[in-house]
Order: sequence, then C-alpha cells, then structure tokens
Amino acid sequence: MPQSVASCSIRFLPVIAALLLVVQNTMSVRAEPNSDVAKLEPKALAQFIDGEVQKRLDAEKVKASPLADDAEFVRRLYLDITGVIPPLDKAVAFIDSKDPDKRGKLVDELLANPHYARHMTDAWKPLLIPNTAASARHNHEPMIRFLEESFQKNKPWNKLVTEVLTAGGYPEESPPVIFYLTHETVDQLTDRVSRVFLGVQIQCAQCHDHPFNSWKQTEYWGMAAFFTKLRPEFENKNGKQRSGVSETGKAKPFMLPPSAKTVPPRFLRGEEARIAAADPSLPVLAEWITAPSNPYFARAMVNRTWHQFFGRGLVNPVDDMNEDNDPSHPELLQGLARQFTANGYDVQDLIRAICGSKTYQRTGRPFDNNDEDTTLFSHMAIKVMSPYQLHDSLELVLGMGEVKKPEPENLDAKAKEQQRKYRMVARTNFASFFAAEDGAEPTEYLTGIPQALRLMNSYQTNRVSPVINALVKQHKAPNQVIEQLFLATLGRRPAAPEAERLGAYVGKQTDKNKAYGDVLWALLNSTEFFANH
Repeated sequence: MPQSVASCSIRFLPVIAALLLVVQNTMSVRAEPNSDVAKLEPKALAQFIDGEVQKRLDAEKVKASPLADDAEFVRRLYLDITGVIPPLDKAVAFIDSKDPDKRGKLVDELLANPHYARHMTDAWKPLLIPNTAASARHNHEPMIRFLEESFQKNKPWNKLVTEVLTAGGYPEESPPVIFYLTHETVDQLTDRVSRVFLGVQIQCAQCHDHPFNSWKQTEYWGMAAFFTKLRPEFENKNGKQRSGVSETGKAKPFMLPPSAKTVPPRFLRGEEARIAAADPSLPVLAEWITAPSNPYFARAMVNRTWHQFFGRGLVNPVDDMNEDNDPSHPELLQGLARQFTANGYDVQDLIRAICGSKTYQRTGRPFDNNDEDTTLFSHMAIKVMSPYQLHDSLELVLGMGEVKKPEPENLDAKAKEQQRKYRMVARTNFASFFAAEDGAEPTEYLTGIPQALRLMNSYQTNRVSPVINALVKQHKAPNQVIEQLFLATLGRRPAAPEAERLGAYVGKQTDKNKAYGDVLWALLNSTEFFANH
C-alpha cells in the first residue's frame, strides 16, 4: 500500500535501530491578450503568490506554518532546483551566513548551476519521450542534450516548445525530432501534446464523445488532423541507416487507429485551421499553441512548475484541467499564467517568484490546525526524492572522500566518451530500478522491499571508508565528525539528543572509523535522507 511520506517520521533513527530495521479544457476560459498586463518582477510576483494563498487560508481559518530554518530551506532548494542535496561546504556556508538576502541570492546561484539544466531535463524527458519498446529503438541522447542546452540558456518556453513541435529531418541535424520518432501513431502524439503542453486530457474522446467532460470526438480528431501529414524517413549515411520524420516525404504517414475520423484540422475549442494541402501543418499548430491568446498553454506550464516545487499542482492531477476539476486558487493560477506570458515565458523568473515566496519557504512541519491540509499550502509538503535525485545525492556524499585520479594523458576522445556513457548508463539503470509507477504523486512513497534492500546492501551505501577517513583527518573529536556527517547527508547539524546518543555509541566502539561508518550508513538509510522536506 502506498503511503504518504508526510506520515513517515523524518526524525533520525537511532543507529542500533537503523542497523536492525533496515488546462483547464472546457472550463469557461476567455482567451485574453496579455499586452495590457503590467509585468511584475519576481519579488513582486512572490508577494502576489503569498497574498492569494493567504486569502484561502483566512477563508478556511487555517493557520500557516512558520518559515523553514536555513538548514531545511537550503536542502530543499538544492533538491528542487539542482536535483541534488547541497555539498557539505555549501550547506555550512549558507547556514552560518548572516546575509539577509542570502535566500534570494542562492536561488540565482542555483539557476546558473549546470545541475539545474540536468534536473529540468530529468523532469521533462519522460514527459516528452514515452517509455515504450518502440521508443527504446531510438537513441535519446540528442534530445537530452537539446533539452539541457535549452534549460541552461533559459530559452523561452514558447520557443522551446515551438522547436519541438516543428522539428523535422534527422536527429543529427534536428535533435528534437526524437519527440516524433519515439511516437508511432497519430493518436499517441495527440494525447501527449494535449496533456503535456495544454494540460488537458482528451484521449477519452478518441472513440466517442467524452463520457464525463464535454469533449466531442470530432474535436479530438480535429486536433489529431495536425499530425496526419507526418511521415517517417529513412536514409543510409556512411553505411548506417538512420531514421527521421518529415511532413513532405513520400512514405506512408504515421498510423491511425480504427477509430480515426477524417475531419479538417481544428484548434481546441477554436476555429478550423486554414492550411493548404501542400503546406506543413505543424508550424500552424505550434503558432496557435504558443500564442499569448491561447487559454491553455501558459496555465499548463505554470501548473506543472508549481507541481514540481510544491508536490501538487494548483490543479491536480496536473494534466487534467477541466470544468469538474477546479483550481485550488483560481485567481492565483490565472495571475501567474498572465504574468508568465507577459514575461516572455521566462521559466527561471517563474521559479524565482515561486522560491522567493513565503509560501514556498514555509517549514514542512505542520502547525496548529493545518496538519490535515493538503491543498491550501499552509506548510510545505514532504516529497520523496526522485530516483535521479537519490542517485546523485548518494554519489555526492560518498564521493567526497575519494581521491580523484587524473585521467591518463593518452586517453583519447573515444575513451573519454565511453567513460561518460558508462556513467550515464549507470545513472539511468539506478533510476529505472527506483522508478515509481507512472502518474505517482511526489508525496507518495511507492518503493518497496527490493529498493530498501538495495540501499542497505549496495556498494553505494557501503563504500563509506573513504568518506570517514577524510573526515577523521580533518576533525579529530567524535562530536565534530558526527556533525559533519549530518551536514553532509541531511544538511543540518544534529540535535542535542542525537549528538549525545551517537557520541555515546561511537565512544563504546573499539574501531572508531567503523562506528562512524555505522552512523553514516544509518543516515543514508533514514527516511530523512531520501525525503525532500
């Protein structure tokens, strides 16, 4: 049975115990131009967020939890923006800093960190590329590099989406074409584009009018008609066959299911698209999807970004915005969407506003009468680390004591590339093993005994000697070593009872380094380590 992480204790387990226990679619939305919207800077937008959230809290008579302390905040921010816990020295420097503006400065610093782009790519790759046998036949790496470069450059969201939707040719020249290569049918593309870029689920209208919402079958196939000109392409280059996609090729088009209806291309809840028979359809679709007047596009991205940082969307499920699934904060969602559009679809500025709000900076500890609140954002939800976050955080902790050997001077480019691919494959395999079910909420703990046993017994959590040896060389006193272990793993200093109990445990052991290893092992296997709170 899945259980909420919020129901799990995030207190550090005693060492002995640890050793033993082991967008809205048919909603009445008016397409509004945003030219008259006064652009708000991130600080002002953060205040808008707090004001709208507070209105709901006051209306429901729910009290907000206080702000998180610096230790809780720095660990959360590193995980949410870079996908990895803070390095020990960074955690200490932030916690001990007296700079009153250090939180905002840290947000800017982390958005410029290369790990930000990698983390965003980790989040968006599975949204754009299906995990299917057909998808596995293609090399995803060009698309991964495209996404990382786009997020690192803070490419406007409308431009990034346009480049994906209008991609054609071969991956070597047009990496985002992999989005189309990894889908085999017109209905697969229709469903994914609607869910991911528009935040609506229309797939139930494929075979008949939607039984629960007002989507019509003709509306579904009007949207699907934009993809009916897509054709696979094949070419032999340098003795190797490669695959591509085109709207003008002579091959058979993408497959259609038996339920397909022949209708002209039509924008969702809009007019029929005017496209000549010989002209490509995808640029027309991309222009409509990313237009400022589109009532779905900005709302969908704002809702997904909110979901990424808070563990749930303003509309939840995040990709099912419809008239029967109202936002928890309608004015907030509308205001953020209009600001996102007015701000040129700047994803980093949206993140700055969210992370600069008091709403985001609240502690994950319930307060007064808000312990049952899951929709008003009175306190921060406790999220499970994603598999990539867990892998990278383990590597950070367990790699800090390793001596980095210089690469041999004669190591050629091919050997370096092989090493890079080996590390990438190892990271992907780890993530696959710890992956939850599709659609799982970030606040649900869904892994089980195999994953717990792997963490307890794998080489990752048992290669602690280099870390311990490095810390002991720098810090002789047991209380200092224990403090450093807490900071390196949990991003905080131990509470007095924890320090006293663990100090007593280490003091009783003949082999101090082995005892410190037990402490580190227990920390890495504690619920507090793999939770983002």
